[in-house]
Amino acid sequence: MKKILYIVATPIGNLEDFSQRALDTLKKVDFILAEDTRHSQKLLNHFCINTPCLSLHKFNEKERLEKVKGLFDKDLSLAIISDAGTPAVSDPGAIIVDYSLNNHIKVIPIPGPSALTTLLSCSGIQGGAVTFIGFLPYKKTEKEKLFLSMGSIAEEPHTMAFFESPQRILGTLQMLSELMPEATIVIGRELSKIYEEILKFKAKDYPKDLKEKGEFTVLLCFDKKYNNNNKVADFDPRTGEPRKIASILANYLNIKPKDAYNLLIKLKESNLKENNE
Repeated sequence: MKKILYIVATPIGNLEDFSQRALDTLKKVDFILAEDTRHSQKLLNHFCINTPCLSLHKFNEKERLEKVKGLFDKDLSLAIISDAGTPAVSDPGAIIVDYSLNNHIKVIPIPGPSALTTLLSCSGIQGGAVTFIGFLPYKKTEKEKLFLSMGSIAEEPHTMAFFESPQRILGTLQMLSELMPEATIVIGRELSKIYEEILKFKAKDYPKDLKEKGEFTVLLCFDKKYNNNNKVADFDPRTGEPRKIASILANYLNIKPKDAYNLLIKLKESNLKENNE
């Protein structure tokens, strides 16, 4: 096992999902690059894996690459693991993989658990493209713009997959219920763990009593009938919440939200003037 980089998937909840091949690989490599060494050490100790660990997280990726280069120069083998699931998918590690591939260092994936494919497999979604976003933007306006743009990129059925935190999941579902009430949503909470929960519903019927605990993987499914142009047309600028409408209009017209808001105000003033006359 000389000068090889292994990408090793670890359990997302149930330890019995750890493959024998993954265990054997982690025992044989010279070093393990772990997203959180404290978290991973508990897992490694459970399986009596004594391989030394090095941290590899979003704050030290570039710095760690220099260390990795030195280890490869010594013909040592390395493995990358994340806190849970398949590494380098919305997790640190891509920089190391990219360097390895570009420098003719063999990269070997050790497949296994993944929250994304786990939920897709039990969602009942039949065909169509799938776009994986990873974690959603933090700002509400950016999140809203992302949803609307994704909802109009394909004529055929299309699914958007993303992760969401327990602190923001209900707010995100409420936003979707307002933006696209007929879109189908599938939620996977605590996948493969004791309190695993899989729910499927229309955005307008989202469960308001959803437990805000654990890790959430979400599938947002647009059928071919959805079109955010129609959604914009449904809004009357004389009613509703102007700033929310302005945000949607800005996305549709590809202009700044401030300009869209001013346009709505002018439309409202024009309408009032016509009524008075």
